Amino acid sequence: MVRTSMSRFTLVPHHLALLVAFFCAAVPLSHGWEVRSQDHHHRLANRDTQEVLSIWDVQATQLFPKGPRSSSWSTFPGTSGGDTKLPLEPATLVPFKVLQSTTAEYTTLNGKKVIKAHYPKGSYTFGHNPQGGFSFYAKGPVNRLDLTTAKEVTFGYSVYVPRGFAFQKGGKMPGIYGGDNDDKATGCSGGRRDNGCFSSRIMWRAQGDGELYTYLPPDSPENKKVCNVPPFSECNEAYGASVGRGSFTFATGQWTVVTMRVKLNDVGHANGELQLWANGESKVNVKGLVLRTSRNGRIRGMQWQTFFGGSSTSFATPKDQDVYFSDVSLAITQKL
Repeated sequence: MVRTSMSRFTLVPHHLALLVAFFCAAVPLSHGWEVRSQDHHHRLANRDTQEVLSIWDVQATQLFPKGPRSSSWSTFPGTSGGDTKLPLEPATLVPFKVLQSTTAEYTTLNGKKVIKAHYPKGSYTFGHNPQGGFSFYAKGPVNRLDLTTAKEVTFGYSVYVPRGFAFQKGGKMPGIYGGDNDDKATGCSGGRRDNGCFSSRIMWRAQGDGELYTYLPPDSPENKKVCNVPPFSECNEAYGASVGRGSFTFATGQWTVVTMRVKLNDVGHANGELQLWANGESKVNVKGLVLRTSRNGRIRGMQWQTFFGGSSTSFATPKDQDVYFSDVSLAITQKL
C-alpha cells in the first residue's frame, strides 16, 4: 500500500525532465554519448512520471473506491475522468451553521492545500473552554452535485496526523448527515437521536484506532446490527454507536485516506448500508440498516466536525495539537 504526502512528488518529474534536457544540451560531449545520455535520462524521467501517475491513480481510487459514479467532485489534483476538480476553499464546500468560536483554517502543509484543525491544550467537545477543532455543515456546489437526489454517496478525504500526536481517548472527524428536512437533519449528534435524521462520522480512539461513529433512527431494531461489527463495537443509550473500532489505525507522520459510503434504505425496508475504507481497503461494511423512515429522508450534506471528545475531561487533549484535512472528494454513486 502506497502512503505518501503529495508534496513529496508532485513537482519532481517535470523539473527532472527539464534539468536533464538542459544538461545534455549544454555539455559539449561526443555526439554518440550525448544521444545515449539524453535517451537514458529521458527514460528515467518518463519512469518517474509514470510512478507519480501511478501513485495519483492509487490515491484517486482510494478517494473514490466505489467505482462508477453519476456525478462527483474533488479537491485532489490527481483526479481524472469525469471528476470535477475544485480548489479546497470555502467557496467549494459552501459552509453553513458555522460555530464561530472555532476556526477551520484554509492553509498549506508542505505546499499541499489543507484545512487545519487546532486543538488547544485542555479542549474537548464544544461545550467547554477552551474550544478546539471546528464545526460546520456543508453541501458543496449544489449546481454540480445535489445530494438530495442521491440514494448512495461516497465521501472521502485525506488526514494528516503529526508525529507525537496524543490521541487520548478519542475525537471526532467529518462525515455525512441526512434527514427529513434541512433543519431536522442537523439534529442527530451530541446525544440527540431522532427517527427523522441520521449521521455517520469517523472517529479516532486511543492509540489511533479508527471507527465509524453513527446516529441512526432509534426506533428501528434492525439498527442494532451496528453494535456487533468486528473487531469491536459498542452502543449506548446516551450517545452515538462506536462501529468497527480498531478496524484500522490512523498512522502518525503520514497521510491516511478515509472514505465512507452511505446508502439510503427503501422506505419500509431495512436495506440501508454503511461502509468505510481506509487507504483503499474496506474495513467496515454493514448492511440491512434503516437510515430513513420517511420518503422525505435524504442525504443532506457533509458534517464537518472535529474535536476531542467524548463528554468528560478524560478525553481532553493534554497539549496544543493540530490535524490536517485535504483531498476532499464527494460522489453520487446511485440516484433515488
